[in-house]
This record gives sequence, C-alpha cells and structure tokens, in this order.
Amino acid sequence: MVAEKRLNSLFCEIMESILIIDASKGTIIWTNPHAYTTFGFAKRGLEGKHFSCLFPPGAETEATSVLNEIVCADGIFLTQSFQRSDGHKFYMDLMAALIPWEGESSAILAVLREASERKQLEELRFETERLRSLSELSAGVAHHFNNMLQVIIGFAGLAQTELETGETSRIKHKLDQIIVSSYAAADAIKSLQDFARCGESTACLQKDILNLKILAQRAVDMSRLWLKKNQTEESGIVISIETDLHEDCYISVNHERMLEVMISLIKNGVESLVKSGTVTVGVTSGNGDAVFYVRDTGVGIKEVDLKRIFDPFWTTKGPRKSGFGLPSALGIVKRNGGEIVVETTEFEGSNFKVKFPLSKLSPESQRRKFDSGNGARVTSLIIDDEEKILESLRDGLEAEGHCVLTATTVREGLEILDTAEVNIIICDASVQDMSGWDLGRALKDQFKRSGKRKPHLILLTGWGAEQGQGERMARAGVDALLAKPISIENLIYQMKEILSP
Repeated sequence: MVAEKRLNSLFCEIMESILIIDASKGTIIWTNPHAYTTFGFAKRGLEGKHFSCLFPPGAETEATSVLNEIVCADGIFLTQSFQRSDGHKFYMDLMAALIPWEGESSAILAVLREASERKQLEELRFETERLRSLSELSAGVAHHFNNMLQVIIGFAGLAQTELETGETSRIKHKLDQIIVSSYAAADAIKSLQDFARCGESTACLQKDILNLKILAQRAVDMSRLWLKKNQTEESGIVISIETDLHEDCYISVNHERMLEVMISLIKNGVESLVKSGTVTVGVTSGNGDAVFYVRDTGVGIKEVDLKRIFDPFWTTKGPRKSGFGLPSALGIVKRNGGEIVVETTEFEGSNFKVKFPLSKLSPESQRRKFDSGNGARVTSLIIDDEEKILESLRDGLEAEGHCVLTATTVREGLEILDTAEVNIIICDASVQDMSGWDLGRALKDQFKRSGKRKPHLILLTGWGAEQGQGERMARAGVDALLAKPISIENLIYQMKEILSP
C-alpha cells in the first residue's frame, strides 16, 4: 500500500501511460489513470491482466518477446503497435526498464507515449521516398529494356534474312544473342517488379535461400541504371560502381527486401561522394557469416554523427533527402536476422557491412535424382490460352521425353483429365475461362470425390512472382508458382523437385 500511494502521488497526473509489470509473470501490477483511459478500460481494469492484453489478437508471442527483451537488456525503447479494448489499433513509443519491487523481486516500469501521428508521417515519408526511387529506376529500366529489344529485333531480322538467302553459318550466334538479350530484358522487368513490391508488410513475405552474389549483381545493375540517368557531364563529377563478386554465399532472407537494402546502401555510398570517386560492392564470408558490403571513397562520417545515422529523418545530405534510407535498411536487416556494421574514417570514406548467418543449404545441394514416381514416362498437361506459349512449352517438354497433352481452356483441360492419367499440370494463372487458382480448388474437390491420385499443379504468372502466397497455394493445392518467362531447363528442374520422392 505504501508503494501504491507513492506511485499515485508521482504518476497519476502525468499525461503519459505508466505501467508497472511483474517481471516474472508479465501481469500488470499498477497503472496510472491515463493508461486505462488510453487503452479503453474501466478504472483499475488493467490490473491483474497480462501485458499481452494491450496487443492486437494473435500477438501474444510478440508481447512475450518484448518483455523478455526488457528483462535481458535491462531496458528498451521502441515504437510498438497496440490495440484498445474497442479494437482500435494505434502506435505508442514504449520506454521500459527494470526497477526494484517488493522484497527481492523486480518489476518493469513502462512509459508509453502516443506515436501514431509520427508513425504515419514516417510511413508517408518512406512511401514518398520509395515512389521517387521507383520513378528513377523505371526510367533506367525502360532505357535498358528498349536496348535489349533493339538487339532482339535486329538479330531476328538478320537471322530471317540469312535463312532466306541460305547463308546460315552465323544464325546460331544470332539466336544465342536473342536468347541472352531476352533474359536480360526479363530480368530488368523482374527487378522493377521486385522493387515495386518492397513496401509490402514483411509479415507476409517469405524467406528464400538465395545466392547473395547473384542478388548483389542485380542491385548493382539497377543502381548503375539510376546513376547513368542522374550523372551529368556538366557536374564534372565522375562516379563508378565497381564489384568484387567472386564468392557464392547462400543466406535465408526475403529477396525483395534484401534487394531494397542493397540498392539503398549503394545509393547512400554514391551520394556520399562530393567529388569523383568509386563505390565498391562486394560479397565475402567468414566466421559463419555471409557479408554484403558497400565501400565508398566519400567524405566519411564524423564520429559525433555515427550514432545518429540510423535515426529516422536525420541526414546531412540536405533538405531534398528524406533521411529514411538507412533506418529502413537497418529495420529490414534486423527483421531478417542480420546486422549492419559501419566502418568509417572522416574524409576517407565508409564501409557498410551487412552480415547474415550462412545457410547450410543451397539450391544446388538440394537437387535430387529425377524420378516420375514409378519410373514411368512423365505425362504433363499444359493449359494456356496463348497458343505460341503452348507450342513452345509442349515442344520443349517433348524434347525432354515427356508425354505432353495441351488445352487452351481450363474446362478443356478438366475434360482431358477424365480420360487420361496425368502426373503434373502446368497452367497459366490467368486463363480466360477460369483462373489457375480456381482450377486448383476444382482439382482438390474432383479427386477427393473420386479417391484417385491428384496431379501436381504448377501455375505460371506473367505478373511477377507474388509473395505471401503460401497459405493461398496450400488452400488451392498449388505446388509451385513460377514467374514468366521461364526456360525449359528451369521448368524441368521445378518439375523434378515436385515429382521426386
């Protein structure tokens, strides 16, 4: 009672929410009046409840994690999402530390301050910065894409002329160039799609095992396009982006978010150069970690500023910069289980290192010997309303020894399944008469009633590989969702992965 009277005299008039929480049980011992008003509870309505009652439904694990962090770190400061008793969600700054309590026990003193407006402003500034970057990258990608189309059209025309004249000795070379340029153009579009989706909630984005070296090269290619568009001869400043990408390092992260981090750090390095200089992008490994680094020859960072570079809105680059690139990158890296280390010397440059634990698995290590299930020839059904796509996939799979059936509508494909035993179906996700997702659900119902073995289902999409689709794929019985364009070799590999025991 004495302790409670002291708390009442100290905190009751403060216009911030004050909580005292049992450090071992996580239950709320005491609150000031502003706290139960803020969270929509009656007087003393919070006391005795678990701290997790202030979080949105399903966030019990998150609440426990916050409590554990307070106890282990002896205090934290973070911005956290909470929920009122009426269901209204809002953000608050949470400052908490351990304090002595009755006897030898400890309690948590938590001070919560309204932060929804600031959080909304941060999100708006972040989205504005992302859209600006997307606009700049779009122009560079369009330039690159048109160059690739020029190569494709040019070599296709030359190959056609040589066929007509009978001079076929160099046609293979021209076809090789067409294939290489087509994949380069497709990769440019995929990079743009990936970056456009970088603002999605990380809660719905899946982690992938990826080669850090390959993703770093994509980030460099996109950054060079941005630099080419923004670097003018009149400025007299010449900036180059060099690479040191010789080592294969596999990590488990979300590839779109990691791409965003890489581009942000490369742009940060370029913007630190007030005169001609170099930004070097590299990948290495050591002590069980994969390391992506961006090293620049810029002005470096003052020691007094080093502690602030990851603070939102703080920047030394002038009013036109948002000051949100580095804080956003740090948040993404931490949520993916990594860390950022900064090495800098004023006037000599900086080196930003992003570290992730090396993955024990790589896509190559997971390759399995292909088997159709019973050693028999694989029978595939391809469904696509674009006849040229249907033709190319059919010819490619038949060249690999598959028995291939085709249909231009989903309903036609379902009729084929009534009379033929099919191992795997490859369907466009957006066929005109029925989507591939609806096909998946129809197959589950149809084969559940018949008791027969359901064929595996691969969906192909021209809209870019959608993220956060795991639950949707499970509901529809979809084994893989692959982005067009896809080579026959890659399609065969995916089929082997699905069909192998």
